[in-house]
Parts: sequence; C-alpha cells; structure tokens
Amino acid sequence: MKIIGYTITKEEANLFCERLFWLSQARPRLRETLELDGDPKHSPLAQQIAKQLVLGKLIIVDNNKKDVVVCGENRVKEFNNITLLPAEIPEIEVHIHHHRNRTDLGPISLLKLYDLLPTLNLEEFSLWHTGIEKFVNLAELKIRLIG
Repeated sequence: MKIIGYTITKEEANLFCERLFWLSQARPRLRETLELDGDPKHSPLAQQIAKQLVLGKLIIVDNNKKDVVVCGENRVKEFNNITLLPAEIPEIEVHIHHHRNRTDLGPISLLKLYDLLPTLNLEEFSLWHTGIEKFVNLAELKIRLIG
C-alpha cells in the first residue's frame, strides 16, 4: 500500500508564502520594538504578537508602559489616517533541504517557493530563510502559519 505524503494546495501555498513574508517583515521590528537580543521565537510575548499579526490584527505597543494591546475592530477606525512606511528589508532568501536525499535548493524566491510547495511532501523537507536561526520542517511550519 502506498502512503500519500503530506502536501499543500495552491491556495494553501499562497497563504503560506504570504504569511511567511509577513513574519519575515515583522521579525526585525518585533526584535527592535520589544528590545530583544535574540530571535523573537524565544520570546513568548513576541510569539503571541506574531500570531496576531499573521491573523491581520493591529497591534499597539507602548514601550513607556511596557504594554501591548491587540486592537479590536471598533478601534481600528482610529488608525485609518496613519500611513505605515514599508520596512527597508531585502527580499528574503529561502532555502529548502530534502531530508531523504540530503540535497539543498536555494536561494529561491517566495514566488518559486509558491510554485514548488504543492509538489513537495512537506514532511520530507525543511525550510530556512534569512532572519531565522535554523531549518524548520515544512509540515510543522504549515501548521504554525495556516493550520
């Protein structure tokens, strides 16, 4: 009997890449805003904030009070006149590692990753991109990013 591997659809690949991009953009800002020395993944507060950002929530950080607030829909209207400046962060470099064959692919763009994801058995591959410490299994990353 053949066991079908853990895969991802084109729609899921789109959401995966979109959220991966958001997190790559948020990571340096989280590090700076929360005054973290290391990777934000080691901070429970940074993890909670990142989860809300991936869900598209507006976050307010008051460094003076050391307070973080997730805005409800009723408060979002207060910030309609604010223009957010894009971060000057280069496009992320993505690398893929195939565990069984011990081969690497990269650097590749998020667009190439989007095309590649539906063809992969996610359990057999890990991903690394600029800004993270080590490779992360694609199946685990999919669960974290899109469920």
